[in-house]
Amino acid sequence: MSTRCEIAFKDTDRIIVIYQHFDGYLEGVGKELITDWNSATLAKDVINGKFNNEEEKYEYRSLDDWINHLNDSDREYAYLYDGEWKYNSCDENWKWKNEWKSVKEYFKQ
Repeated sequence: MSTRCEIAFKDTDRIIVIYQHFDGYLEGVGKELITDWNSATLAKDVINGKFNNEEEKYEYRSLDDWINHLNDSDREYAYLYDGEWKYNSCDENWKWKNEWKSVKEYFKQ
């Protein structure tokens, strides 16, 4: 079974998103993002295909637009680089809110 997620970079006027099919949970993709891809330059590399070989790439005008997309998806986690890596996840009903938390802070617990 796979844990699907999306990984995004917030640019000045858009959010660029890629799909990740496997290991999307915090201890998988989340940890790897803050360990190996933790800068704006590296986050852009993630979005440009250096993180995985998935071909699905999306662009949105706002976080709300992206959340609306996630509400119609089977993704379990989402990651956003906006100066630092943040994460979000769906609730038990597969619904998303625009509530982002620090990946780094998660691992300090």
